[in-house]
Amino acid sequence: MTEARITMDIDLKRANEQLLEMDALDRMQWTADTFGEGAVLISSMQKTSSVIMHLFHRLGLDNEILFVDTGFHFHQTLTLRDQFMRRYSLNLLTIYPQETPEQQEERFGCKLYKSTDGQPICCYLRKVKPFIDHMKVKGRTAVLGGLRRSEGGARARLDAIAEDLRFGGYRIHPLVDWEDGMVEAYLADHDVPVNPLHHRCYPSIGCQCCTTAVSPGEDVRAGRWRHLREGGGAKPVFCGMNFSEAQPVPPQNPSGPPGGRGVRRGPARGA
Repeated sequence: MTEARITMDIDLKRANEQLLEMDALDRMQWTADTFGEGAVLISSMQKTSSVIMHLFHRLGLDNEILFVDTGFHFHQTLTLRDQFMRRYSLNLLTIYPQETPEQQEERFGCKLYKSTDGQPICCYLRKVKPFIDHMKVKGRTAVLGGLRRSEGGARARLDAIAEDLRFGGYRIHPLVDWEDGMVEAYLADHDVPVNPLHHRCYPSIGCQCCTTAVSPGEDVRAGRWRHLREGGGAKPVFCGMNFSEAQPVPPQNPSGPPGGRGVRRGPARGA
């Protein structure tokens, strides 16, 4: 993926120092004041998304809240999206991939998510690309998300604000310094709706085809792409929506799942 030119010059060192002295509500207000309608929120309909959408509501912001409908979501996830729209009258916009799941399968000749080389392509086509395309087409310059340092891994090094060269703007993490207990307390104190799958041993929720419940003692992300890790291949942990975890755009010619039909390349529908 080519990198886009940063369209607004922010002193990242100074901005991070300022933002880390603020609380989450003030960080979101700073983002709205700094970027105006160019600021959007990206929501996965998980717990931290519930928090930041509720913060949006408290601030009375009418900026876009983006939800990428991959075509593979749990019905509970879609129901929560609709619940937030009704309860809080948010400017929640659902965006879609260029192809339906059926069109994608026909083009590649397999279900991409079932193989280790196909999974990154599936995540890119169904999640990352629709999001980046929207940011570029609409001229959006900043995106708020629910990532936190306490999640560990690459996220342990999160800044409050960082560049995202994929669309030439910035990512802001208003909950960057929140621990799990702070998230749970906020949701309870404000009676914020959450995805019911969280109460059924799904601490991390993605597409239904790539997410399972976790057992006691397992890592919170053990249910994501379990079918690929147990197959002994690559061990995906993230989908690439966050720039710091993104991989280069993969070549769209995976070999397909073991014993499968492989991949049949062809023109994208509607391209």
